[in-house]
Amino acid sequence: MGQQLRKIVIINTADEGGGAERVSMTVLNGFLELGLDAWLLAGNKTGNHSRVIPFHSSPFFDYRPYMDSDLNREIERRRNVDQSVGLEDFNHPYSHHIGALTGSPPDLVLCHNLHGGYFDLRALSDLSNRVPVALRLFDTWLQTGHCAYSLGCSRWQTGCGECPDLTIPPAILRDASRINYRRKQRIFQESRLFVSAESRWMLDRARHSVLASAVIDWKYIPGGVDLQVFCPGSREDARLQLDLDLDARVLLYVAAQGTANPYKDFGTVRRALDELQHWQTDRKTILLVVGSNDPDQNVGGHILIRHVGRVASQLSLAVFYRAADLVVHSAFEETFGNVVAEAMACGTPVVAASGGGVVELIDHGCTGWIVPPRQPAKLAEAILQLLQEPALCARMGAAAAEAARLHFDSRDMIRNLQSWCHEVHSAWHAQAQG
Repeated sequence: MGQQLRKIVIINTADEGGGAERVSMTVLNGFLELGLDAWLLAGNKTGNHSRVIPFHSSPFFDYRPYMDSDLNREIERRRNVDQSVGLEDFNHPYSHHIGALTGSPPDLVLCHNLHGGYFDLRALSDLSNRVPVALRLFDTWLQTGHCAYSLGCSRWQTGCGECPDLTIPPAILRDASRINYRRKQRIFQESRLFVSAESRWMLDRARHSVLASAVIDWKYIPGGVDLQVFCPGSREDARLQLDLDLDARVLLYVAAQGTANPYKDFGTVRRALDELQHWQTDRKTILLVVGSNDPDQNVGGHILIRHVGRVASQLSLAVFYRAADLVVHSAFEETFGNVVAEAMACGTPVVAASGGGVVELIDHGCTGWIVPPRQPAKLAEAILQLLQEPALCARMGAAAAEAARLHFDSRDMIRNLQSWCHEVHSAWHAQAQG
């Protein structure tokens, strides 16, 4: 393999879905525009991008050796046994053929999310000793015994075990969290990885995790959004497009799967509305929920929760942001917060009852408002204060849009990622030769 970085293969669970999927496609297209030979290997492909290759049906790979019925039955048997005892599912043999799945070996592999039932984490050791492997952290699954976010649990610091919640995705049937943790530990001890994240919070956590033993170098590269799509615009025009009352107070909540997203905390938002229902006003308040299709619900006499389902188009989503007076966000811990960055880029202030990397995006009192997670009364108080002070909201929205312009441009993110990948490629080869 030559010393020049030409071909990059990105690996992610899917090409469409939540934040990691959108970022994966943004990076793929950005790398292609910069002239790199970029591909995305996805556990599940639902779009039609020609550079997205599904793990299980690559046109470049000969699957015939894996079509043997006895082999398939053995793989399925192992998967069923592992799942029954609480082991994470690593029974995915195509993970050991990354170099062939896109037609030729890559010069660098950029891993995004590796959970989701498609990747054998044990392949990481051999892969990272044959080619530079960079990890971009979007959650904490690599640091735990099963969960993608520990939601306040600190057992990941001491080897997991006695897991307080086996249902947090990726869920396991029995508590084998300590065994899963130790399996990851052994894999990382034999791996050579470069790690970046979109927040300093995530990098700091990873440095203190089981992942750290594998890491050659760390890099903070903030995330970004498409500022050509997510940009300020007329609130009146946006409300007319969405058939919303021009005089209503409009709140917006956005999450993949809406209220059912296990990593977000809609419960805190819902309880905050219960607090707000005692607010006497002659103006209607609407909470728009993007991502779920539940029936509309009235809270008290003047608050309406309206579910609008999944909004697949980014252009359409930007209209929702512009229509809102405030975006309400709630997550106990989160790596970056695409919703927060998108809202700010549209000039809409965010009230966030969140922890983790989200708090790094908001300048409290200037570009938005931060309250502690899981405190609905404080969230309600912040929402009420900002809705009662439209001039303050307007100033916050303008400051948020300017902050996004300076710090959240996806073009900057792509250029920084490209530069980092070149650094990783050079450092890996220098170490290999030394």
